[in-house]
Amino acid sequence: MRNFKVAIFGTAASYHDLAAQKFYGQEVDTVECFTFRQCCDMLKSNRTDYAVMAIENSIAGSILSNYNLIEEYKLRIIGEQYLKIELHLLALEGVKIEEVEYIHSHPMALAQCSEFLSKYPHIKIIEQGDTASCVKNIYDSNLKNTAAVANVLASQRYGVPVMQSNVENSKLNFTRFIILSKGDSKPENPNKASICFRLKHEVGSLIEVLKVISNNGITLSKIQSVPVIDKPNEYSFHIDVEWEKYIAYQKTIEMMQEKTMTLTVLGEYVKATITNLN
Repeated sequence: MRNFKVAIFGTAASYHDLAAQKFYGQEVDTVECFTFRQCCDMLKSNRTDYAVMAIENSIAGSILSNYNLIEEYKLRIIGEQYLKIELHLLALEGVKIEEVEYIHSHPMALAQCSEFLSKYPHIKIIEQGDTASCVKNIYDSNLKNTAAVANVLASQRYGVPVMQSNVENSKLNFTRFIILSKGDSKPENPNKASICFRLKHEVGSLIEVLKVISNNGITLSKIQSVPVIDKPNEYSFHIDVEWEKYIAYQKTIEMMQEKTMTLTVLGEYVKATITNLN
């Protein structure tokens, strides 16, 4: 039996790579992609079985563009994975912080380290691809004036030492990754769902939806408004809900459909636990 092929954003030793390994096992066959859109293209064209995509970070917030990609490609969320994020400043052997002119990393990683980076105003911060590829580029190009923000696995894999450890703003830093599929393959006993809806243009329409959720004993664990592309002042609402009784969730969906303009269940899955936060 072949291993699952999973599209990931970034290269080996990136956090997407680690999330795929944690969800599917270390023997998973990952396919490296340069953008989140490419991940979706690989999945939609059947070149991979699944895709792993970061959706939010506890410091930097949600990645709104990824919500739009899920809708655009009509993908299904079949699982989630949390990873504790520990970011370090990496540079070639012998390089000192005073010699660094540039720091490269993914925008989300840089946002998670804004307090540290603000201490070095003379260094130019450059947003690039994923964290691991920035480290690989430093090694491959022998960049002695450049550092990267990345994890320790990237340091070990590409031979670029850690210059300064744990440069993230908060030690309680984690990223939530979602597992995407073309089809609906929900588990036997799901206890969490991701839902997208648009509201009728009526006073109190959001409050009415939230009342439905609360009155049925359903937990609202996330709500995120996302601007609708090409429609100024219009928003989609993405929510995550959790339940103890599936029948209560089903009733909630039926009642929500009556109070929304459109509603799509993006996926039902098993809630992931957040561990190793100490």
